[in-house]
Amino acid sequence: MPPTKGNASQKQPSSLQVIVISTLAIMYLSACNFTTALPSSTTVWRKVRSPLFPSNWAPTAETVWVRYTFAYGSNPTELMDGEYVTKPLSKTECREDVVKTIELSDEITQAAIQGVMPIDKSTLLLLQNEKPATGDCVKMTQLPDPNLPETQELLAYYRAWFKYNGAFLDLIRKDHVDFIDWVMLTE
Repeated sequence: MPPTKGNASQKQPSSLQVIVISTLAIMYLSACNFTTALPSSTTVWRKVRSPLFPSNWAPTAETVWVRYTFAYGSNPTELMDGEYVTKPLSKTECREDVVKTIELSDEITQAAIQGVMPIDKSTLLLLQNEKPATGDCVKMTQLPDPNLPETQELLAYYRAWFKYNGAFLDLIRKDHVDFIDWVMLTE
């Protein structure tokens, strides 16, 4: 059919061109599948330390202060709004100038799930400054006065830590119930 004025500038692709373009498109899409990483089902663990917890409350000269090591695990392909929490992996016992670390487990496995929530700047600063907040609590030999500024700072620190680490706190609660209750109930 001779070209007419309406279709003279329109050229239809040949069958060979269609096959080549289709083949190149398939090769391109296949290459994308090989180079695009699929989501990993691996949990990434990070070890963290708890603040000090007393072995008994109210403290005495015999009180042993315990710091735990545990881990948080992140795997957004399985859990997007939380982190996995392990049982304590080790504990460091402090009594005055004597420090002893006891390995409890080398198995990093999920024991609980901790939900995650936003943290405001003032709480973040408080949690990043454990030493000033907890002071020399290993030297406490009696119940601190809740009206003193350093006791208020200690209470604020522990309350914030409890809020953002509640799943782990539940795992150790039985060993520190009197202290945890004191922190939560003291005005």
